[in-house]
Amino acid sequence: MSDELLLAARNINASFADRNMRRGLFDFGRTPRRQVLFDVSAEVKAGECLAVIGASGSGKTTLTRIMLGLAAADSGQIEYRGAEVRHGSEGMRTLRAESSIVFQDPFSSLDPRWTVERSVSEPLWLRRRALGFAADEVEGKTAQALARVGLDPREFMGRYPCDLSGGQAQRVAIARAIVNEPRLILADEPMSAIDVAARVQILETFQSILSGEGSRAIDSNTGQPIKPAIIMVSHDLGVVQHIADRILVLHEGKVVESGTAETVLNNPQSDYTRQLIAAASL
Repeated sequence: MSDELLLAARNINASFADRNMRRGLFDFGRTPRRQVLFDVSAEVKAGECLAVIGASGSGKTTLTRIMLGLAAADSGQIEYRGAEVRHGSEGMRTLRAESSIVFQDPFSSLDPRWTVERSVSEPLWLRRRALGFAADEVEGKTAQALARVGLDPREFMGRYPCDLSGGQAQRVAIARAIVNEPRLILADEPMSAIDVAARVQILETFQSILSGEGSRAIDSNTGQPIKPAIIMVSHDLGVVQHIADRILVLHEGKVVESGTAETVLNNPQSDYTRQLIAAASL
């Protein structure tokens, strides 16, 4: 893990329109808003895994979407590699180009009409010229990405999503996320939709990615392979204990605890964190 600060969220507040909320005395003609994040700050360093945990409705997905520039905050600031991330900014363009997402349900994120090869290679075709490689390199880079997640390209390139198990489909989705060698990956509940046996394989895949194993991208400053950072969104401490370097605990839109994984899991300071640990039987 590097000490280089990759992504930072500062004092983020966010709210959504909620037609079910009761209007206040001065809210006539306006849709009431429900605040979902309260002055939240978070940091991600290069090459580390930050686990954002909490129950459903705690605000963890909203926070991470804002951090990746996919949603807007009411107030606060996002910085990526030292540049402010805002609509139309260079920081936003760089963040979009150097980040990727692994969604909760792999089957809903893979086009059922496309082969594995086409799904995994799509990001390459979209950014081939910007990344500076020839069209005839796409197949090789696609095969490399599949091999990095433990899938034999010769066996899987021609398959369709309906031919895959849940664990295989999620590894295809991860291959698509790493094919462009991103610096930052958001994994949004990546193991909640697959069986227990497949979770072990997915964890091992993420651990391999964090180590930089199989990466061909070289950091121009260090001359070393780029080790991407991962933001892991989860409600399950039993999963994140095996991969997280640091943990951020959200409850009802507020940070109730943050620190190294070892500190949070072995010496929790908040009652809510202790409840999560007890529920996970750690």
